[in-house]
Amino acid sequence: MAATSSSSSSDSSLAAVVASGDRRASLEAIRDKLVAELAETSGFHAGPLAKELRDVIREIHTLPIPGVRRVDELAARRAGRRQASGL
Repeated sequence: MAATSSSSSSDSSLAAVVASGDRRASLEAIRDKLVAELAETSGFHAGPLAKELRDVIREIHTLPIPGVRRVDELAARRAGRRQASGL
């Protein structure tokens, strides 16, 4: 895949976000970059990108939600699981 000027600018903005030290923002920027790359990729190269995207999404979901107490977050997740299972 050839580098374009938009790719270069997204690379520099990704570097800036990662350099800020904000873990959630960094993971979200990586997620967005992977989504963009996956949209332009097909065949053999799509599999590893999709796996990496799944890993990044999983890691984002393990982070605490800003402004929400951990106990409230756990209660909401439990309620979601109960609703999904029909209890």
